[in-house]
Amino acid sequence: MANTSGRPLAAEDNQSRERLLSAARQQFSKRGYAATTTRNIARRAGTNPALIRYYFNNKAGLFQAVLHETIQPMLNLMQAVPKQSQQPDMLALVQQYHRMMAPYPELPRMIFRALHNPGSAEYQIVSATFNGVIRSAIEHLLAQLTCDAEPAGSTRRQALVICALAMAVFPFLIPDVVRQILQFSATSEELSAIADCSAPLFAGLANSSTGGADA
Repeated sequence: MANTSGRPLAAEDNQSRERLLSAARQQFSKRGYAATTTRNIARRAGTNPALIRYYFNNKAGLFQAVLHETIQPMLNLMQAVPKQSQQPDMLALVQQYHRMMAPYPELPRMIFRALHNPGSAEYQIVSATFNGVIRSAIEHLLAQLTCDAEPAGSTRRQALVICALAMAVFPFLIPDVVRQILQFSATSEELSAIADCSAPLFAGLANSSTGGADA
């Protein structure tokens, strides 16, 4: 339990922080940034609201931490690909994104809405944190694909990255009417099925990007 000053005891320090992050992910995903309060997050986490200031400074800092720590597994996977490798495992990247977002299927929607609404309260936070990650991810993937002097090769590499991004993100952005028709709720099983169906597409585009189709 936190002490009266709002600072956690050493043995509970990490647990308190993780509970706040977990509660914040759930609340931000469900209610959106503007409608979520630090008091509500603390109550959900079973902690003293003062701990949010202690760990994250304010709601904006907590939201930024949620974004960063949610996407960190994806960054770790990309960084694990050797720089000399000619082909990153695009399907593995898609599956990693599905795994990290499956527990919070509304979070990608909230990020998408924020990035398309500069007037929203969360836009500056999301754009500063997420845009940089996306830029790094795209540049990393393009650098890992075989360079081809032919214009067609560049187009194929671009197509491969766009297909990977679309396959990773779109299942979470499907309009509600389509979700209802398909009875799709972005469960782990449903996301795995999408990745399995996408494997031949990724394999075909990857082969094309190495110039095999132009040989």
